[in-house]
Amino acid sequence: MPRPVGGQCAAAVAAALAPYAWRELTDRMLARRVVAAVDRHDVLCFLACIPGTRAGESPPLEPAEPRDARVDAVVLTLGAQRWRGWSLARLCAELVSSLDAWHAEREALESDLRRLLEGH
Repeated sequence: MPRPVGGQCAAAVAAALAPYAWRELTDRMLARRVVAAVDRHDVLCFLACIPGTRAGESPPLEPAEPRDARVDAVVLTLGAQRWRGWSLARLCAELVSSLDAWHAEREALESDLRRLLEGH
């Protein structure tokens, strides 16, 4: 499912992180929370597309699994930046953008691999 406008996702991630002292989190824990917030946003957008469906209240955000490959991608992005000095809005926009790029690279790789396998 393609993600709706990135700004909406970044705003949803920022809202999910706002209650936390996010600047004090480790890179990995922040990445896990970001991935979980993106997943929640994607599910809520999907449910909103189904007529007659209402999501209701969401429970507190649980971090994504530590071994999720997207967590590693976000950690790499964080490691290359001085993100603790950024605003929450900027941080979330950068991380959502980096996840979108990671997804695009992965899809391109899978597409190339499929073409290669079909050629043999």
